[in-house]
Amino acid sequence: MHRQMKLSAAQFRILVIFYSLGDTILVVPGSLTADSKQEAWIPAILGVGVGVLLVWMYIKLSSLYPNKTIIELNEVILGKFVSLLFVASTLLFCSQVLFYVGSFLTTRIIIQTPMLAVHILFMGIVIVGVRLGIETIARCAEILFPWFVIPFLILVFSIFPQIHYENLQPLLEVGVKPIIRSILVFTSITSLTFIVLLTVFPAHVAEPDQRNRAFFTGSLIGGGIMIIILLLGILVLGNTYTRIALYPSYELARRIEVADFLKNIEVIMAIMWFLSLYFKTSLYYYATVSGLAQILELKNYRILTLPLGIIAVTFSLIVYPSIPYEQTWDRDTWIPYSLLFGLFYPLGLLIVGKIRVKHSASLSK
Repeated sequence: MHRQMKLSAAQFRILVIFYSLGDTILVVPGSLTADSKQEAWIPAILGVGVGVLLVWMYIKLSSLYPNKTIIELNEVILGKFVSLLFVASTLLFCSQVLFYVGSFLTTRIIIQTPMLAVHILFMGIVIVGVRLGIETIARCAEILFPWFVIPFLILVFSIFPQIHYENLQPLLEVGVKPIIRSILVFTSITSLTFIVLLTVFPAHVAEPDQRNRAFFTGSLIGGGIMIIILLLGILVLGNTYTRIALYPSYELARRIEVADFLKNIEVIMAIMWFLSLYFKTSLYYYATVSGLAQILELKNYRILTLPLGIIAVTFSLIVYPSIPYEQTWDRDTWIPYSLLFGLFYPLGLLIVGKIRVKHSASLSK
């Protein structure tokens, strides 16, 4: 289905960067410092390393059938029921990200705006992008990437004078258990959902000799940006404020003040967040509609974009009844769910797939 669609390796790398950041820019600093305090940057670095190993596993999985998407892999190896579960999960993830968008905007920027209105507007833009196709989304990401990099550099250099290195002390005070939990938290948000990218990779990515490297470098760059933002949060805000603030990265941007004239430019963090969120939501939604279309053997997935968009908006209003519920879910439920989705499920696919490939090879001899 739409096998002619091809992204360049550079475009895919940018999509990976945006996807790995997504909602993590505002969520990860508070989540990691809650367990690891001033040492949260250590599990973040280790988490990036774990993410590279996960990318390696996903590449190995995709290499079994390089011209098939993850949905087609499911049908060959495990069956359509697993594909339906996969599509249901990506639709759930899409609804969760919509909640983050509405929660942030209605509590920080446009306070009196109904959350439903925000969700409809944001999802409408996502639907338009997905209807135009993954190639259009990738080109848009390529064009807008500098508008992510520039605000990021402004944030880093503007906030640098407010750094207090003593906020990193004392070192090695936190035990091993909090560090391990923080690694799981970081990996679950940034890397364990990378399997969603297999709806695009490698079937729709050109330049076979470059696309694997693009996957690796995209995850490393995204992880590096996240480590920098986390470190800045601890160095400027301190681990206590970073831990208790609902959106510590946004609070970090509010501290920017240069020569008494560059103030209150926290909108730069909002710009960074919205760009990464848009592309992450679009990839979730593309995985949902294209996956369901492949399961139903439809020639064109576009007929599904509007009805599934309405379902996503509806789910976004009920997936988290409140912010405390969302925080409890992220702390207690999300990690095992993401491990099942992003580790055990692809690992099972890889093992069974290798057995099937070897069995087919032995029969053909």
